[in-house]
This record gives sequence, structure tokens and C-alpha cells, in this order.
Amino acid sequence: MTFFVLPLLGRRTDGKHFFNNIKLAIPQGSADFWNSRMSENGFPVTEMENGIQFADPDNIEVKMIETPDKLTDWRVVLNNGIPPEFQISGFLGTEMHVPDPDAMASFFHDWLGIPIQDNQVVLDGPQSIELFKSDHPDERTRFGRGSIDHIALQVPSEKVLFEFWDKAEAMHLNREEYADRGWFKSIYVRDPGDNRIELATMAPGFSLEEPILTMGSQLSLPPKFMDQRQSILDFYAKEGVDFHDVDD
Repeated sequence: MTFFVLPLLGRRTDGKHFFNNIKLAIPQGSADFWNSRMSENGFPVTEMENGIQFADPDNIEVKMIETPDKLTDWRVVLNNGIPPEFQISGFLGTEMHVPDPDAMASFFHDWLGIPIQDNQVVLDGPQSIELFKSDHPDERTRFGRGSIDHIALQVPSEKVLFEFWDKAEAMHLNREEYADRGWFKSIYVRDPGDNRIELATMAPGFSLEEPILTMGSQLSLPPKFMDQRQSILDFYAKEGVDFHDVDD
């Protein structure tokens, strides 16, 4: 997940189309740990079947749901204050609220070949996107604090990525952009409800520049921004952000 810090962004309006929440996988038996941790940090928690639910500081609904998956070996994040047996193990999906859930289901099935079951876009394992009819189909959506810009789905190769790009054109879908991020390549397409859907390759991946075991311990930039590295560090230093760059 990527979070964009936009200090002057106003309040959002969840109107006729929007992504509603973030669903995270946690290991079985860890809900009590997360309930206590979130409560101790000032976030009111609602208990639900197999997990908990709360709102983050920007009022994004977060659901933490117990699954059999548990981080092991190199997947364990070290020195983050969370015991390995309780660490978040993955992203499970989100909700889409749209004027026409049937049109949305056809979009995922006809363009990407993803099966639909009980108004859910069925992804890998327990992952899914739940489709709901908007409560305010005539109200304009306004992007603001806590809005989710898009959801990204992975594809196995650049070849498959461009096959979906060409298919989107043939289906007269709203193709927004192709982007080479350095770490991966992406395409962006608008769905019938006017939400943004990204397809992205997994290669070459974030390990292109930093080892997996130390990934995230310092600022990493895509190739096109590398010549601006120092100015970016200087800017965020004035904002009180420390990237822990050990080799600067």
C-alpha cells in the first residue's frame, strides 16, 4: 500500500463511487493482541467475526481478519515492535461502492477473466473485492483525506500486461496511462463506475536496488528521481521526516 501525504487536501465525499476500506490478514489467534494495541494507541475497536475493525486517523475503515497465514523466515519484519507471530501477513482486499455492481462484475470478468461469486471479485486465496450498490448513486464523489485512489492487481509478465492494455482498447474501456516505475510497469484503466484500476508487473521488483532483508530501512527512489535524492532528503528533513539513510 502507498500513502500520499497531501497536507492541504480537504474532506472527502463518498458519493456514487468509491473504495471503502482496507482488509488486512493477521495470523489466527492474534486479534486480541491487535485489539489491545490499537486501543492503547487511542483507536476505538469494534470486534467482528475472526478479527477487529477500526478507523485510521483519516477515517479509513480498516479490517484485520484472522487467516492461517503467518510470516516466517525472511518475510518477518525485524525490529518493528510487533512479535513475528502477530505481524500482518498480507492484503486481503477492499470494497467498491458503485451505481451498478452488475456492470462492475462484468468489467472484471470480461476484461480480466476474474470469476465473480456472490457480488465478490474472487482473487487469489482469501483475497477479494466486494461489490456494493452505492447508497448515494446521484451524489458526486469528492476526492479528499482518506480517499483511496486505486487498487492494483498483479500480472505475471510485461507481455500479459500489454495484452490486457490492448484488450482494454478493443473493449473501448477508458485507458488512462502506461507507466514504467523502474521497479515495475503499470497500466491504469477506469472501470464503469469511474474508479481507477491498476495492473502491475512484479518484476524487476523493489529488490532491484536494496536487499530484501533490509528493504524499507532507508529511502529508495525510482531511477528517474535518483538525481534528486539529496534535494528530496533535504525537503523532508525540514518536515521532520527521518528516512534512516545509513549510507548518506
